Amino acid sequence: MIKLIKAIQKDVIEFTQEIIKIPSFTGEEGKLANVILRKLKEFDVDDAFIDGIGNVVGVIHGQEKGINILLNGHLDVVPAGNIDSWSPYDPFGGVIDESGNIHGRGAADLKGGLAVHLFVMKLLKLAIEQGSSFKGDLIFSAVVHEEAAEMFGMDYLCQKTLPIKKLGCDLVFLCEPTGLGVVLGQRGKVELVVKTKGKTAHSSIPKDGINALEKMMPVLDYIFNEMTGKLSNHPILGDSSITVTDLICKPGTLSIIPDECEISIDRRYMPEESLTELLAEFEHLFEEIKKEDPQFEATVSVRKIVEKSYTGYKKEVQKYHPPWITNQDHPLVQKILLALKKTGQQPDIKYWKFGTDGSMTAGLLGIPTIGYSGTEERYAHTSDERVDIAMMMQSLEGYFSIISELMELENRDS
Repeated sequence: MIKLIKAIQKDVIEFTQEIIKIPSFTGEEGKLANVILRKLKEFDVDDAFIDGIGNVVGVIHGQEKGINILLNGHLDVVPAGNIDSWSPYDPFGGVIDESGNIHGRGAADLKGGLAVHLFVMKLLKLAIEQGSSFKGDLIFSAVVHEEAAEMFGMDYLCQKTLPIKKLGCDLVFLCEPTGLGVVLGQRGKVELVVKTKGKTAHSSIPKDGINALEKMMPVLDYIFNEMTGKLSNHPILGDSSITVTDLICKPGTLSIIPDECEISIDRRYMPEESLTELLAEFEHLFEEIKKEDPQFEATVSVRKIVEKSYTGYKKEVQKYHPPWITNQDHPLVQKILLALKKTGQQPDIKYWKFGTDGSMTAGLLGIPTIGYSGTEERYAHTSDERVDIAMMMQSLEGYFSIISELMELENRDS
């Protein structure tokens, strides 16, 4: 195994640099998708294609039935922000520093991990060429639109592409940043929209109107001064949270009383809480406010938008990620930890604070989902984004050990 990894280490590093140089923003992932597809075909996997929404998929079939594993990451990255803050590194330069880190947007989140997933496929093909056999299917996937936090690409992969291709999925690995730890869950996230209604009037005579911004004040007061003290916590996932991230008044011009005010709410919640309950809490609040103010009128909903992928596929989606937890005592988790320990790694069990597409696989579909990669959360979305090459190689070794264990790879020392 070590010989195989050393043989491809230079290729892994160079490919990571190559894909960091491609600014694959959400909705603009096409160029990167084609680069990855070409690499899968170069590896001569059993099937490689781009699906209708623009996800890249590669498959290696085992010689016998067994566990079907999905290696999943995303193609898109967030914008670079102020270019000057990246000095001395170009956000799309893919430069290696003296300490062995590759710098650039997406290095940590998550092109370093994506490159490792891709070359796990290469390692498995090399093992097969040297006479090894295994059970089950290994599926590589790189999806679109993950950073938009709507599971747009992942939903298409799970609900359309895999069923059409008759591909099963018994276990999912996400290469989001874990710092070589094993991640087993996350809080839920939803963007709620609260709107208050009013009546326009000339701002010189405000009493002739109903100011929608004024009507929003008791809602804001409740969120910041009452609700935050009532939020639940979880022994594993930590604290729930709520905050307001945006406020818009309409018509939004001078000399007119606004007749609509809208706030965006970022709500992080726990497995024991449902989306219905989160909405009902605000509905109850509105009823209580209306008792004191008969003119009060408000609505609450989950943010919905129509997304369009680079292939032209469109769909209305909701801005939410359900919470999920994979049980640490699950037999597959225990096998994964054992496989990592065989490589000398002693992974910490962790839980993400941020949202991932695990909300689709584990939260909605109930498929055991694991986070593991050599990239680090502390660098994600920052102007100092990087991936440590040594940690990438450790994760590649870790993944190959996991695949060997779970898919019963024979002749492992070949």
